[in-house]
Amino acid sequence: MPTRPHARLRHVDTPDVRGLDTRTFEGLGCARHGVVVMQGAASWQAHERGFIELPTPEGNLVIPIRYDDREAPFAATTDGCERNDLLVSLSDEDDYLACAWAQTQPGSPLVGLGVDLSSSEHFEGLGNPRRRELALAVLTEGERRLASSLAQGGGQTLAESAVFAAKEAAFKATSQPLRRWYDTHDEELLFEVRHFVMHEPGIERGDGRNGAAQAAMERMGISRIAIHHVEVCGMALVTGVALRA
Repeated sequence: MPTRPHARLRHVDTPDVRGLDTRTFEGLGCARHGVVVMQGAASWQAHERGFIELPTPEGNLVIPIRYDDREAPFAATTDGCERNDLLVSLSDEDDYLACAWAQTQPGSPLVGLGVDLSSSEHFEGLGNPRRRELALAVLTEGERRLASSLAQGGGQTLAESAVFAAKEAAFKATSQPLRRWYDTHDEELLFEVRHFVMHEPGIERGDGRNGAAQAAMERMGISRIAIHHVEVCGMALVTGVALRA
């Protein structure tokens, strides 16, 4: 048995995180679900990544974890196959680890799940050329305007972090549908994080009707990816749920 690497982590249990959990999965037909943030995770990737242990109201939940060719995690059975009824996504930032998970029921529109943590440190310093270079590289002009509207004066860097994390969460939410696509198709679907464009709070779409991400989403049967976010410990915590067409 591998040593459990998460036993020493501190559960960051706040009303904002619990509210994000509720908003993310409300009405999606999930038997169980959770959004969990833990602190003390700086070295978690250095451990043998055989599972993740999460606090739940019913007690700790241990999910065996495997990774696909894109290093995206998935919930595994005891023999290493993917569990189709259990979606999981992970993100680590500084000393924190975030996990979103959901056990779906028949008829649920939920087909993919992503979570991302992004520190405002990546975008800090209005006069810092590196910060502007990063923002220009990962955010479109429209997304930068959206970040400004979300900032409400004084929180621009965190707002930009949230928009960036939304793109990451949307990309991660396609991992499960993409694996299923490759199970039955030989054609490769090519798209990147930057191909997801946030047009308005709450909804993530591909870059236009003919954009790479939008085209791939349609091929995989994804109608949209809904985005939700909160601030936790000075970081943007964002979830993305891919919904079937």
